[in-house]
Amino acid sequence: MEIPIYPNSREDLELIETFLWDPEKGAPDIDLHLERMCKSAANLKFKFELIKIKEKILKIKSQSRLRCRLTLRFDGKINLKNAPLSPNSKTWNLGLSESILSSSDPWLLHKSSNRGLYDSERANLPDGIDEFIYLNERNEVCEGTITNIFVKIAGQWLTPPLSSGCLPGVLRRKKIEDASCKVKIITFSDLKDAEKITVGNALRGEIEAVLSH
Repeated sequence: MEIPIYPNSREDLELIETFLWDPEKGAPDIDLHLERMCKSAANLKFKFELIKIKEKILKIKSQSRLRCRLTLRFDGKINLKNAPLSPNSKTWNLGLSESILSSSDPWLLHKSSNRGLYDSERANLPDGIDEFIYLNERNEVCEGTITNIFVKIAGQWLTPPLSSGCLPGVLRRKKIEDASCKVKIITFSDLKDAEKITVGNALRGEIEAVLSH
């Protein structure tokens, strides 16, 4: 794949992995997170030192569940910040963003600091809305600001393909690999008519969701 062009300098860019740390299980999905970061690092020509990163993660200690944010810079410098993980609401209300994603945008495949749109819109969600959902130029469902989306249609759970424009999320990957959902283009009409909707990521898990009208 051709290296995406970052709008600023590559030295300002960071790759990001946000993962769960549990007192009993440690970081259960860390290998999948680091595999994704490694792929992006290779694509963007970042220095990536797996042993160094794992050593830092192994030093995490806590009596409670943590939200851990790992960042990697172009020169291989890493930073790891931890904070208590707040519980999810039982159900999230979904709104539709007015912003349209481009399915051909290569940055949608990388979890990086080049995500100003998502950060800005998440910081300004309307009252009563827990997550925005994005469509692409073909009116296909893509993802949320911090989540992948899953819909149940005719008894089958589906999630959008990467070609629609979405991050290859760790939770998404696990659900595809265990055959609990299939990859299929989902239109906004499908979303409105879905039997059930969930959104989620590896940090927060899968959350029941409803589309606000």
